[in-house]
Amino acid sequence: MALPKSQHHRRDMRINYALFFIDAFGYPLAFSLISTSTIMPLLLTNLGASNLAIGLVPALQSFGSLLPGIFIAPYLGRRPTRKRTLVGLGFLERLFILSMAGVVMMWGLERPSLAVKLFLGAWTLASLAQGVNMTVYYSILPKCIPPDMRGGLFGWAGALSGLLGIVGAETAGYVLGNVEFPQSFVRLFVIAFALLVASLVPFLWLREPPDEEAGEPRSVRQFIAAASRELREDKAYVWTIVALAVMAFAMSAASFYSTYAVRAFGAGTRDVGRITAFAVGTTVIAMPVLGRIADREGNKLSLEITATCFACGAALALSAQSVLEMYPAVVFANIGMSGIAVSHNLMLAEFAPTHADVPMYTAFSWMLLAPFRTCAPILGGYISDVAGLPAMFRLSLIAGAVVVFILLLAVKEPRSA
Repeated sequence: MALPKSQHHRRDMRINYALFFIDAFGYPLAFSLISTSTIMPLLLTNLGASNLAIGLVPALQSFGSLLPGIFIAPYLGRRPTRKRTLVGLGFLERLFILSMAGVVMMWGLERPSLAVKLFLGAWTLASLAQGVNMTVYYSILPKCIPPDMRGGLFGWAGALSGLLGIVGAETAGYVLGNVEFPQSFVRLFVIAFALLVASLVPFLWLREPPDEEAGEPRSVRQFIAAASRELREDKAYVWTIVALAVMAFAMSAASFYSTYAVRAFGAGTRDVGRITAFAVGTTVIAMPVLGRIADREGNKLSLEITATCFACGAALALSAQSVLEMYPAVVFANIGMSGIAVSHNLMLAEFAPTHADVPMYTAFSWMLLAPFRTCAPILGGYISDVAGLPAMFRLSLIAGAVVVFILLLAVKEPRSA
């Protein structure tokens, strides 16, 4: 006997929630082993890279993950279902991450300067694949997960990944402290690759409902022109973009706290492993709390808390006098990063009046934000090379305060509007 349509819908929603949950906790869990804020900067530091090169890690990630979406968004409406595209692009991203391990293994000792260049090149390609796939991901998500369950999904998944990530980060610290360079980093990247593949494959069983009607064929230029006309009339959306652009400078310091602990206070590899564990563990509390706030009060409040934490983290780093005193700065910075993970893209999507408009709102927003998210860590790395890391921390502090001011005074919660 066939199930009633409502029961089919509930069953499909439970399955979809579980599959998105697996990815939402598996992806950050894998990155707890190759953290862009601690492990990758430490690797580049061991390879003799400059602060500018270290700043390229989050810069390239932002450029790659935010810009390419505008080139695929106009074509997504022509495909009624997209889960196979999601899996295919996701596997390509993971292959590039695996290639980073190969680069370190082959050239990490004999030609470290070449290893730095090839590592950053592979990271760029991985980030570009991720950026294309993010647009696919956020075009599927609204069809599968109700809006009042999305914050909780990312929040609790982030908490679970944070809880297991403590073990992962401690494992990373143990490997770094007991396995010779560069094999220690190679092992971490291979393990992360395996976890990333395991989080991706279940999407093949996603119960993705097909679009009710095909989208109108448009070129990228026509898509950008239409998005520009529609979105600039929404003042709250415009000010949100301004706030998130400034937020890029507020969060730029987060990638340098472990480097500062090494260079200013003599932190060793075990110290960096513990800092990473402390950072990842912060998400156990921060992610579900911010997810709950986002579901109940809106993503705007979550982002206000995010900006405040980035400013507090920078202030604490400026006042630190030892490795131990860097821990609170890392905590606040990772509460901020949790807020970005929970609310950044969800708030942009909520400005869209219908599900069909989500790809346009998200991809166009990412295109606007890409220059700021890319340039902010590069500028931070340049400032730190010229004037020292504390100068860059001051920039982060000021930017965080400006973001709070904009969100409080100029932005209305899109859900209430």
